[in-house]
Amino acid sequence: MKVAVIITAGGKGERFGGEMPKQFIELKGKPIIIHTIERFSKISEVESIVIPVHSEWFTYTKELIAKYDLPKVKDVVVGGKERQDSIYNALQSNALEEMDIVMVHDSVRPFVDEKLINKIIDLTEDYGAVIAGTTPKDPVKEINTKGEINRTIQRNKVSISQTPQSFWKDIIKTAYQKAREVNYIGSDSAQLVEFLGYKVLVVEGSEYNIKITTQFDLKLAELIYDEILIK
Repeated sequence: MKVAVIITAGGKGERFGGEMPKQFIELKGKPIIIHTIERFSKISEVESIVIPVHSEWFTYTKELIAKYDLPKVKDVVVGGKERQDSIYNALQSNALEEMDIVMVHDSVRPFVDEKLINKIIDLTEDYGAVIAGTTPKDPVKEINTKGEINRTIQRNKVSISQTPQSFWKDIIKTAYQKAREVNYIGSDSAQLVEFLGYKVLVVEGSEYNIKITTQFDLKLAELIYDEILIK
């Protein structure tokens, strides 16, 4: 199976603070996005990586790819106003033309496990739509607009979505096209595929697979990095 990965890097990182978007902040001497790309570059089935970025950081991203010699990155495209628009733009890239499966992953999740990636790829061949998710540790409450509890949801019936999210190419391209036609906005790629009528399989992700969005997350990422190296 030929696999492409869209590594989303279009955000400007307002929650993180500072002038540089969080995906370009260095983690242990290397930009976070480079750590992430290198994870997927090690996967033999991954043949093509496409990166949607904000127009202001387009040239800088191209320079980083050249600096770190990442030949599996086949295209860098200008993202859109929202994440959904950026992924849509990436899906139009010619770098996906010969691919069977398209994965979507956050550029600021640099600790995605190679075993998890391979497992999701294998399952996508059969299911067509597979994502990573984790079971919450704390009780989950459904609340109303006043903040009052409507009900307590059993934790084993809830999953907190992560990336990577993986789909047959035709499924994800159709999902994003349909969403654009009817102006449907989803929280992630899986929701757009659900909207199209497909069932999405969830496999257990990893506590290490954090999304770095705040300064606290960066501190945590440094600890995780050291832990992984020790192992």
